[in-house]
Amino acid sequence: MFNYIIAALIGAMSAILANRNIAVYNDGFRPVYTEYLNGRMDRKALAATSFAVSIGLIIGFAFTNSIAMGIVIIHTYLLMGDIIGTWFPDNKQGLILSAVVGALWGVLVVTFMSSIQAFFSALPVNFLPQLAGVADYVVTTFAVFPALVVGYQCGVKKGLITAAITLATYLLISRFGVFQVGDFTLALNGEGMAMLAGTITMIVFAVKNKTDAAQTGLTNIFSTNIDAIKKHWILFCITGGLLACAASQCFLTTDVISGPLAMQGSFSQAALVALVRAIGYVPLVYTTAIVTGVFSPAGSYFSVAAGLFVAAMGLSAPMGALTAFIVGALVMGLEVLLLGVIGGLLDKFPALRELGDYIRDAMSKILELALLVGGFTSSFAIMNEVGMGALGPMTVMIVWMLNKTAKKPVLMALAVGPVVAIALGIIANVIMVLGLGVAA
Repeated sequence: MFNYIIAALIGAMSAILANRNIAVYNDGFRPVYTEYLNGRMDRKALAATSFAVSIGLIIGFAFTNSIAMGIVIIHTYLLMGDIIGTWFPDNKQGLILSAVVGALWGVLVVTFMSSIQAFFSALPVNFLPQLAGVADYVVTTFAVFPALVVGYQCGVKKGLITAAITLATYLLISRFGVFQVGDFTLALNGEGMAMLAGTITMIVFAVKNKTDAAQTGLTNIFSTNIDAIKKHWILFCITGGLLACAASQCFLTTDVISGPLAMQGSFSQAALVALVRAIGYVPLVYTTAIVTGVFSPAGSYFSVAAGLFVAAMGLSAPMGALTAFIVGALVMGLEVLLLGVIGGLLDKFPALRELGDYIRDAMSKILELALLVGGFTSSFAIMNEVGMGALGPMTVMIVWMLNKTAKKPVLMALAVGPVVAIALGIIANVIMVLGLGVAA
């Protein structure tokens, strides 16, 4: 019941924020709001744009990866919240309808996820265990992303230094990372500590890096937009609390990295991943918010990271959920309160502003490759259930190549591995039912 309630509230709040023109989740859609707020676009055009830029992400990325991992990706709720909120007029009636439909969507997502998992489990070939392997390499390779970021921003030499520090930290922690103090045993996570060391190195290089980027003075030019966002701090606090609560209960994730870690019970490492991801999204989210006067319902994801940190404390379910809500609300409140301050820092240190772009690019490239390799191994395992293992990676490669070379790709690169693995799982069941499997 908790899952249905929290999902309904998240769906309702995201739709309300979009309907009142306060916040939308899609970063590419946020700048469009300036056209609507300035009267150069009507509500129908705004709604149509919202649907066009978000529906593909919901179907091709959010749902497929949620099914593959067994945990709902935040895009599933918040992108649809953008669509629902903009499709109703921004008046009192539209506000109520947005809240109701948003809540219904949240309940529908939970129902769908539980039903699809039960359905797959009942099939002759239950491919859910193999499907979970799609994210295996994401967890093990993501620790090296700071080296790629440094390579982009500061050159290959410093990227190699960061990579060496990352790998050395992993080896040292893996070998000497268990400490015994009386009856208490502290075991440090090798991948998590390696990523932390790489992240610290990345930030040091970024701060020292000289850049020719000009200061923009956004906080002075768009001070009225900052004030407009701050007026709705209560709504943002509620949303941040809900997202943190959901993350702490392993019910929601922001990405395909922290989600699998949380599912494994590695909340500290999941929190660290979410924190680094949040830092990477600060320049994009805050800059677009300051320029447009429209924030993100998730802020820069710090509230989700806070929820995972609370989960790492190991509190009991009621107390853990309540604590996560309070901490998440406070963190989101601080994000809104410090919007102008952070914008000023991005102006003062252009290298840090650029760092966010490099972080997002590096994350995207590593995720694309890791999910592709995971798609190979997962698809092999699925098709091996009917004696046709090699057909799995062959199909993944064919789809990836054709999608890559298409003038207008059908799938996001990140979604190819999970989508093909799910499709092959269905095909494997058809083969099994028809008795066409190859004997081992």
